[in-house]
Amino acid sequence: MESNPAVSIIIPLYNAEKYITECLDSLLAQTFQDFEVIVADDCSTDDGVEIVKSYAEKFGDRFILTGTDKNSGGGGYVPRNIGLRLSRGKYIFFVDADDFLVGTALERLFMVAENFNTDVLYTAVCYSLTEMQEIKLELDMEGQNLQEKRLDDEPYLTVNAPEENLKQLLLKGNLRTPWSKFIRRDFLIKNKISFPEIFSGGDFIWTIHVFSCAERFLRLPEPLYFYRSYSADSVTRNNRPPAQQISYWLNAFVLWAEALSEVASGIEFLKQNPFYCYMATDQHFSICFNRILEERLQIEPYVVYEILQREFADKGGAYAYLIPYLFNVIDAQQKRFISDQKRIAELESELNRKD
Repeated sequence: MESNPAVSIIIPLYNAEKYITECLDSLLAQTFQDFEVIVADDCSTDDGVEIVKSYAEKFGDRFILTGTDKNSGGGGYVPRNIGLRLSRGKYIFFVDADDFLVGTALERLFMVAENFNTDVLYTAVCYSLTEMQEIKLELDMEGQNLQEKRLDDEPYLTVNAPEENLKQLLLKGNLRTPWSKFIRRDFLIKNKISFPEIFSGGDFIWTIHVFSCAERFLRLPEPLYFYRSYSADSVTRNNRPPAQQISYWLNAFVLWAEALSEVASGIEFLKQNPFYCYMATDQHFSICFNRILEERLQIEPYVVYEILQREFADKGGAYAYLIPYLFNVIDAQQKRFISDQKRIAELESELNRKD
């Protein structure tokens, strides 16, 4: 009887034809090859799926291509859940379709996870690629001259310390990403951890769930992952009229808050320590509303209030009490932004006079 692979690599795919070849080639080049690849397509409209199909023979029986019946609306949470259900590996590792790995990444992750008997291993640093760095990266790959950003020299293990894990998460925004985690599959099954199928912020809630439940949690200060920060064409970046954009992100925040509440209700540590949920909610609120700053400046404040009333009042209960708070926060942000812009204009004017 054929044994299960050591690692299941799950790749959510959506319109990544420009990058998926580089991603899959980096897996073929790994020094550790005991893995399966599960690509879950979210109804791509480009040629990405055809490119993936061309790799089936190269991976052989270690390869699965699946997908959603209809586009999930963004975030990659539904495709990742599909991949989780199909996975057979001892460990789970997520890779985004527009990213790729260092050649020794899987070997290093597997070896460290086994040596420390971890539930969760996360890489504290990665190579973050901007569009301007792309050419430089291609030149530097062979010479291995990329500068590593190390936070410390050795892996750091915590045991039964969810408070320490969550403090790290809430203080460092880059830890929210699924692709920085190398996780035991039986740990995810035991704790019933999957991605909330909302259209924004599901990875943050998933990570809170993971960090709250991990008994053996290891931080590895080595960059093994190349993250491309500029490529994704996601639902969160769509252009919408100002009122529609504000409404979108209000709904995103409401759905996120409800999903976090549902997850937290099943985790004893979070029920006893609600501070971490409050802190996470405050952070996610800022993320949502910072995304619509430009739109909020295009309309009168009373229109924002009307949108808040429409989106929150019908929810009932605590949501109605959030309306004055949210409006005051938004109003304060707008005033601060206008003040900052005025100050910038004054400084530019002063510099121009000197010139």
